[in-house]
Amino acid sequence: MSRFDFHITTPRLYLSYCDPTLDAHCDFFLELLHSAPSRKWHPNVLETIPDREAARKILAAGEERLIKTGYGRYLISLKPENEDESGKPFSEREFEHIGLVSMQVARIDGIPGPTIPDVGFNMMEKYHGKGYATEAVQELIKYYETKGIKEFAGLTHVTNEPSMKLFRRAGFKSWGTRTVKGIMWTGEDVEVNVWTCGIADGSKLEEFGL
Repeated sequence: MSRFDFHITTPRLYLSYCDPTLDAHCDFFLELLHSAPSRKWHPNVLETIPDREAARKILAAGEERLIKTGYGRYLISLKPENEDESGKPFSEREFEHIGLVSMQVARIDGIPGPTIPDVGFNMMEKYHGKGYATEAVQELIKYYETKGIKEFAGLTHVTNEPSMKLFRRAGFKSWGTRTVKGIMWTGEDVEVNVWTCGIADGSKLEEFGL
């Protein structure tokens, strides 16, 4: 069985590994990054990830890290209403991809960062407002809980209210704005809104590198 047959099933979605060898996955990733909502928060993305091969390189690096650490990106796809694939392997089926959800920790080799995994998401604009991102985030957290992980963070741009609303719906606690190291590939510190779930009362964010 291919490792790309692995998937997490939610009521309306599949969460699965991105396959950097598939042009369709690379093209979707590129389209998502170049979409207007993504460009709002990452204005330089057209220059830093201009084409399919640049997208493939990022997905390949992410796949390598996922194999090595167990943390990484997952492709979000809609579950077909009437699915009949007659035993065809999951990796060979065709789905409508709608976004990405991720669980990240120790993102950048050699640069200390948060020791608590943080969940992130990015959805194609036409699927906003349908609860898909919340569903994907909650189910990915449940999956990592089965691996023994109990504490999670969410890091958002300080003005990204839609992301903050999602974390509120998902039961995360807001800690306000903090300067966090080790989450930007450039190595620079960045101000973000910090959200967490599962952290025991009395704990301090500094214990988790936040």
